[in-house]
Amino acid sequence: MKRKHIKKAWSLAIVFVMTLCMTACGQSEVESSLGTTPVAESESGTPVKMAGDEFGEGAIGTNGGVSSFNEITSQVGIDILKAGGNAIDAAVATAFAVGVVEPHHSGIGGCGMMTIYLKESNEYITIEYLETTPAALVPGLFDSETDSQTAKNAAIPGQVYGLLDALEKYGTMKPADVISPSVKLARDGFVLDSLVATAIADSFSIFSGEGYEYELSLVSDDGFPYAAGDLFKNPDLADTLERIGKNGIDEFYKGETAEKLISSVTEGGSVMSMEDLAAYKSVERTPITTNYYGYDVITVGPPSNGGDWLLEMLNIMEEKDIRSLEQGSAEYWRIFNESNRIGLRDSYSYLGDPDFWELPIDTMISKEYAKERAALIGESGVLEEIPVSNLPYSEIKQTDTPESQNTTHIAVIDSFGNIVSTTNTLGSNWGCKTAAKGMGFFLNSHISNMNHTDPESPDYIMPGKRVRSTISPTIVVKDGQPVMAIGTPGSLVIPPAIAAVINNTLLYDMDLQGAINAPRAMAINRSSSTGPLLKVTAEVGRIDQSVLTALTDMGYTLTEVDDYAESLGGIAAIQLGKDGMFYAGGDHRRTYKALAY
Repeated sequence: MKRKHIKKAWSLAIVFVMTLCMTACGQSEVESSLGTTPVAESESGTPVKMAGDEFGEGAIGTNGGVSSFNEITSQVGIDILKAGGNAIDAAVATAFAVGVVEPHHSGIGGCGMMTIYLKESNEYITIEYLETTPAALVPGLFDSETDSQTAKNAAIPGQVYGLLDALEKYGTMKPADVISPSVKLARDGFVLDSLVATAIADSFSIFSGEGYEYELSLVSDDGFPYAAGDLFKNPDLADTLERIGKNGIDEFYKGETAEKLISSVTEGGSVMSMEDLAAYKSVERTPITTNYYGYDVITVGPPSNGGDWLLEMLNIMEEKDIRSLEQGSAEYWRIFNESNRIGLRDSYSYLGDPDFWELPIDTMISKEYAKERAALIGESGVLEEIPVSNLPYSEIKQTDTPESQNTTHIAVIDSFGNIVSTTNTLGSNWGCKTAAKGMGFFLNSHISNMNHTDPESPDYIMPGKRVRSTISPTIVVKDGQPVMAIGTPGSLVIPPAIAAVINNTLLYDMDLQGAINAPRAMAINRSSSTGPLLKVTAEVGRIDQSVLTALTDMGYTLTEVDDYAESLGGIAAIQLGKDGMFYAGGDHRRTYKALAY
């Protein structure tokens, strides 16, 4: 398409999106114990904007809300809600749309986890759809040096099964109903986001190389990389999604799409088989929880190692009474980051597939264990190295596998009171840099997440094993009623970013968008041999120099990043106010956008 036509299409798309966003407010059935969030009000007294919403990423409503990658994807969820769908319908529709619009971070070649609150039955559920390893994959078949950017790095995709399983059990719509908006986006095109354009540019040298001809065709226009503002189409993906919408789960795991997928990956050297696809199932698991200053924080357990890390971190901060400290002070960040480093250390000592290992998660998220681990934190200074605990399996070596920040999060609430918090991922940027030929989607990179060298590790490669991830879709509850859905992409930044926003809103009374926008200073680096490093990544432009100096004096090495750095997460969250309003927030760090009505 010529550039002048692209610009015209861009203008029309912007007008279309703006028109869709002109929504009205109704009355919600949902109430919570939270106070009214500070907002800007119109002359009539109607809240129109949160006080901390500097960039316009937030939204306020009474009927429903969606926070996700950008305005296009959140609008898909809003449209489903307005059509009578519930939060599960909207979350599934949004997740498929995000796979189209943010293809480098998630999609049907990847996986995820979903935390659901069902209002009618007052229950919390985890749908886990992380990938599994092929049955024929044994130690020695995968070489991280040569195979990471090939189909050999792709585990059995779980997203289609997980999303449609959640839809069938807890949604109200048919697969075609929730997938059709994504088919339209892929076929008719959408305005390309700047973050996706950057991701294309960053990997364009790979896609321009020998053997990546199909991948290049997906991300380029006549050999030139798509840029921000271009009209981006993916007709192959539209056809694939249309088949899935028509035929459901079996299409991806047993049908024509399965056959095409296996043909593509085996050509790339993968040992994935039709039997592997047919055997895949998502798993409904019981969430894990702790109480934090009177709030119940509900999140995902293994094979995620992010949920237990988050809960242990919260417990340690409560043991050190972080609420008594000034938010954003040097001492606040010391207690925050030492708690985070201890949680990180423990989570990577006890990660793994719970179907293969009996992991001491209940102990790790207990108040008694937090008291023991909090005792490591002195009255001043920092721990040069976090000692391994004395729990069973404590001699297990930490995994030395790479980390990736390329993930996406969605938060949804409906007028009935149902809530969804879901995180989805391909692993690395563009997954294993390999697309399923003729089908328009990229494959995950999660074989490299497994341990391939240490048989004593719970994360050691075994046939049919679930891959692990730090994704932590979370719901917060007060006095039996949900008050927040929250999550973020970012690998090692996931637990601390969620904890920071929980603190800002629930302990320091910030409005949700202000809590998300607040500057971050987080220890998010680790070594496989020494555990969490004494490095703090800080948005130095908005943190007082005296605080930065004090952190350095304590022993931290500062990694200075720009304000609203993508490396420090991308929160998508929805908070329920006592006033009956929904306050939805999106993170400026990753161009997230919340919508509500």
